[in-house]
Amino acid sequence: MAGTEDERREEERKDELDGERVDRLARRLDNSGIAQYVKLSLDTRRILWLNFLSGVARGLGFTVGTAIVLAIFYKILSGIISMQIPYLTEMLTEFVLMIKEIK
Repeated sequence: MAGTEDERREEERKDELDGERVDRLARRLDNSGIAQYVKLSLDTRRILWLNFLSGVARGLGFTVGTAIVLAIFYKILSGIISMQIPYLTEMLTEFVLMIKEIK
C-alpha cells in the first residue's frame, strides 16, 4: 500500500513537471513569433510584395556599391598615372583609353 501511495505521488509530480514543461514551451513559442510567421506564410500577396521590395533593394544596393567601387578604382588609377612611373603609366593609360573607347 505504501508503495502504491509513493508511486501515485511520483506520477502526480511527473504530471506537474510535464505541465510546467508544456507551459514553458508554449511561452517560448509565443515569444519566438512563430504565429506571425505562420500568418505571413498564408498571405501570398504580402509575400510577393516583400520579395519584390527586397529584390529592388538588392538591385539598388548592387548598383550603388558597384559605382562606388569603380569610382575608387578610377581615382586610384588616376593617382598612379599622375605619378609618371615609366612602364606602369603607359600600360594604365592604354587601359583607360580602352575603357573610354568602349563607352
